[in-house]
Amino acid sequence: QGDGDHMGRREGLGRHAGVVGAFAYSGANFALAFALQGAVPKAAFGSYAFALVLVQFGLSVSNALFAAPLAVVWTPEARASLIGSFFRATLGLVALGAGLLGLGLAAMGLPPGETLLFMALAALLWLRWFFRAVALAEQDFTRPARADLIYGAGVLATGAALFSLSPIRVEGALCAMLAGTLASMAGLARGKIRWGAAAPFRAAFRTHGGWALVGVVTTELTANLHAYVLALWFGPAAFAPVALVSLFFRPLPILMQSLTQIERPVLARCYREGAMADLARGVRGITGVMVVAVIANTALIAALLIWHGPAFGNGQYADMNLWPILLLLAAAQMVRGLRTGPSTAAQGGGLFRPLAFATIWAAPVTLIGTIGAALVGWQIVPMVLTAVLAGELVTALLIQRTYRTIQMGAPR
Repeated sequence: QGDGDHMGRREGLGRHAGVVGAFAYSGANFALAFALQGAVPKAAFGSYAFALVLVQFGLSVSNALFAAPLAVVWTPEARASLIGSFFRATLGLVALGAGLLGLGLAAMGLPPGETLLFMALAALLWLRWFFRAVALAEQDFTRPARADLIYGAGVLATGAALFSLSPIRVEGALCAMLAGTLASMAGLARGKIRWGAAAPFRAAFRTHGGWALVGVVTTELTANLHAYVLALWFGPAAFAPVALVSLFFRPLPILMQSLTQIERPVLARCYREGAMADLARGVRGITGVMVVAVIANTALIAALLIWHGPAFGNGQYADMNLWPILLLLAAAQMVRGLRTGPSTAAQGGGLFRPLAFATIWAAPVTLIGTIGAALVGWQIVPMVLTAVLAGELVTALLIQRTYRTIQMGAPR
């Protein structure tokens, strides 16, 4: 009994450290973006923000193909074969994804230097995310938290040094993120670089990863279609005000992803053992953290708008245009926050197929609304963000229904 309580306390402390690490990671990125948005033209900032949307999508794909299946199929006995197989597949995804990202950014007209830096950053971040997923599948919460803290410190130190020696530019921000990523990878990668047979990954992909990937793609349509439409259809400058407010909200998606990664192996174990009360308690904990985070993040942005309006883009954006964006994005983030816990529990239970169908049904709502708003061309930004919110609400309701099936039964 005493040993079990001691282990439980250690696990709880490690998971709390993981949340602190996630805030350090996202806080450092926020500081860079804040410095950048007031120093560069709207088009340059819009391009930077849209490229980060693409990098974030790559992290979501990594979550679907590697992190989520690992949490479900992981056993200590199969550790070596799983790491070798999943690492092999990760390298393929990283190479393919970085190449596609480079082609897309070059087609958008980004300078070659920025394009190469984004490709390198994306490849390293996606590889880092895999190492992090393996550690969390092993129920090692301390090492990923330490890596996130190192990342935050590395980004802030490098960014401060670069911006004190030269003008604030996108290239400097990317170099700071690269430095933080490299500094944080050493401890995470130890023991996880090995080449294995493809069979374990293929089996996990057929059972779980394929449906998880469908869910990620349709979730991207629901959550970020507005970014693609505004940036590619109307240009980076048109996307800039939405990108600006979105980057102030950027800690929230990072926190959601980190909480999902941290809690998914724990909830998967609860599900396997039939500990439904513990599973429900974990979901409530995730929901509580996300609600507080969304409220605090929104209040901070509102306070900045009220008392330090010129801090947003150095006066390049009118306050009256930013308030509707803030309110609509805050509502969407709250809906996402409320669904994070139930979604994590359903992933822990291996219910990737119904989760995929939740976003399959929701994506057309956002798609039709967004394209309709773009074609009408009236109040384009608020209308597009309203379509995003509608899709998020449908997704949340369907995920909640899937979660109820978890609550009603033990492992299949």
